[in-house]
Amino acid sequence: MTHRDDKMTGGLSDQSLEALFAEARDEAVRPSAALLAAVMADADTQMATRARQDAARREALRPKQRHPMLAAMVAALGGWRAVAGLATAAVTGLAIGLGAPSTVTNLATGDYSESATVEMTAASDALDALVPSFYDLASEG
Repeated sequence: MTHRDDKMTGGLSDQSLEALFAEARDEAVRPSAALLAAVMADADTQMATRARQDAARREALRPKQRHPMLAAMVAALGGWRAVAGLATAAVTGLAIGLGAPSTVTNLATGDYSESATVEMTAASDALDALVPSFYDLASEG
């Protein structure tokens, strides 16, 4: 089935082929200095090109500062963490102020009137008399 053609080897024996292979293994093929210089120049060019592309991409992704006055105010207040704290305090103050001014005043001054005492005894839970419910807030507007 297989056809062996010894004419392809040119009549070389195994010993002569081994000698050729050994000679090829012993030769250290080193690239020329010109080739190494060309490869290094190309690598430097590629690195510079990629650095420029990365810088352009980062610049394109950087958010544009549209409101310099807002940025200046945030920086003057101490950054976004301070602004978040101020916003939380403002919302809390608004909720307390709108929620039940009379309850907050009574709690702050310690002045419990007779009507507050009657309300507390009438209610099953003392906390319900001091904290406004959703329906109280809805009826106030």
